[in-house]
Amino acid sequence: MDLKNIALNGGLKHTVNFEVLADGTLPPATEIKIRQIPVRDYDAGFGFVDDEPALVGFLCAKDKAWALTLAPDSYEDVLVKGRAVNQKGFFSFCQRRMERAEKQNASMISAMATLPADVVKLAMETGLAKQNRSASPTPLPGFAPPPGR
Repeated sequence: MDLKNIALNGGLKHTVNFEVLADGTLPPATEIKIRQIPVRDYDAGFGFVDDEPALVGFLCAKDKAWALTLAPDSYEDVLVKGRAVNQKGFFSFCQRRMERAEKQNASMISAMATLPADVVKLAMETGLAKQNRSASPTPLPGFAPPPGR
């Protein structure tokens, strides 16, 4: 893989195959570009790191639904070649960002370890209560809002 040409072309051309459709037809093989992710898209792409099919789509400037139609061998090829094309760049950025998050989590856990147990318990209960709150709560049967002022 010639990284200089990949950088000049903004990615790597690759032919992909698709799975057979429900009606039994086989879509034709298609040439796509496994793109070199531009720095401006790093933040958006980081959200796909834990969703591999979405990441495969992102690497090809497609969506997750498109990636899910690929034949397994093409899916794997895009993932492997996409990692190679973006190793020095997007995936390095993702690694650094994950390392920072791990350090922040470790620091927070260390700070919590110095707090009294009742304070930690209250913080955890408050956090769980916030998580469990519905964005639009459903009123109980028979509930009437107070009259307006």
